[in-house]
Amino acid sequence: MPSVCVPNLADVTISGNRDQSGVVLCGSIFDGRQLEGWTFRIDAYYRTLEAARHQDGPETAGHIAPSGRFVPTASSFTLGTVFTEDDFRALFAGIRGGPAGAWIREELQNEIVCDVDQAWVRRQYAPGNYPPLHAPHGWHQDGALGFDFLAHQDGGFPADSLLPMVTCWIALGSCGEESPGLELVMRRIERLVAPSDLIDERVRARFEPMEFSRPAMGLGDALLFRGDILHRTHVTPAMTKDRTSIELRFFPADNVPVRLKGDRFMTVS
Repeated sequence: MPSVCVPNLADVTISGNRDQSGVVLCGSIFDGRQLEGWTFRIDAYYRTLEAARHQDGPETAGHIAPSGRFVPTASSFTLGTVFTEDDFRALFAGIRGGPAGAWIREELQNEIVCDVDQAWVRRQYAPGNYPPLHAPHGWHQDGALGFDFLAHQDGGFPADSLLPMVTCWIALGSCGEESPGLELVMRRIERLVAPSDLIDERVRARFEPMEFSRPAMGLGDALLFRGDILHRTHVTPAMTKDRTSIELRFFPADNVPVRLKGDRFMTVS
């Protein structure tokens, strides 16, 4: 399938004549040595989860720390399950002082905070390795986080229904070729898309083939994208390896969404 490349952040001008797609790829914001300790704990926790899913049932509710959440359909758990406050600070430090932090601040026009209750570790499996209940993510917008679609079935979404936010999606290994990655639509939408319009056939019909991108990423690479960007898991039957990633959601420090007011936020910059 023809595809457009995601702009590399090294080639994007901050505060100037800049790319308007709402998506950039930032290479190697963390190196393998920096990620090693975190990855060790994450992998150990997944081994516990995977054993429990096969032996005790797919929900494995008893194997999650009281402060954590696990979503079996997405094989995802909240990052705070294995991260300490110091780990979060170290993670933010790696983002804050570099071009990734500058791009996020530019997009949100503000100092930024991270919703640590919506920070996730995600594992996407090769098709032959799916555990019970697991499925790839379908098309969605992260800016729909917490929105009550059932209360607006007529499609009359409020003006503030799409959250002002940026997702930072960090690969903990190579992905997009031998293991699942992401597929994105490289066009700003700036409004909430109804669930009925998120089935693959409708998304394909709405956008040109060249507007879809399936970036190949390496260890420590990060995708940064606005909350309106459509994306989903990219997985093919030929893939044989699993992929693990960290997902962070950033918001303007002075405009934390009301519908997330119960979450815990940490200052990044």
